[in-house]
Amino acid sequence: MAAGHHILDSELDRSRIATRRAERFTSRDRVKRRSEFRVIQSRGKKIHSPHYLFVIKRFEDRTEDVRGRLGVTVTKKVGNAVARNRVKRVVREVFRRNRVLFPAVPVVVIAKRGAPELGYQECLKEVQRARLTRSDKRRGDR
Repeated sequence: MAAGHHILDSELDRSRIATRRAERFTSRDRVKRRSEFRVIQSRGKKIHSPHYLFVIKRFEDRTEDVRGRLGVTVTKKVGNAVARNRVKRVVREVFRRNRVLFPAVPVVVIAKRGAPELGYQECLKEVQRARLTRSDKRRGDR
């Protein structure tokens, strides 16, 4: 019985390791260059939520990007360095663990005032309500 239990444990461990690998937030998952941020912010589709502005790169502007990537902007208006870094960590964690909620194009998230007070669950709810992957023509492409 102990040997069977050990095999089950190793299968669970392999499953957990595979899940962790799938949920990584690597350098390739980030929007890093200022020029990229500027292009997305100037020509992207904007979706407002109470504490965030989501800017999604337009599909027609897509070049070789076939994966969803994330860039987070938090200005000094939002809070001190500790608060700004916390907002970035929470948004990255939501992206990392819930990629299906984000489109397969780069997204820039701009934090608004009040964002530092949100935890993981509240941030997740705002992303879900924003429906970033929904293609609704009534919403209007700005």
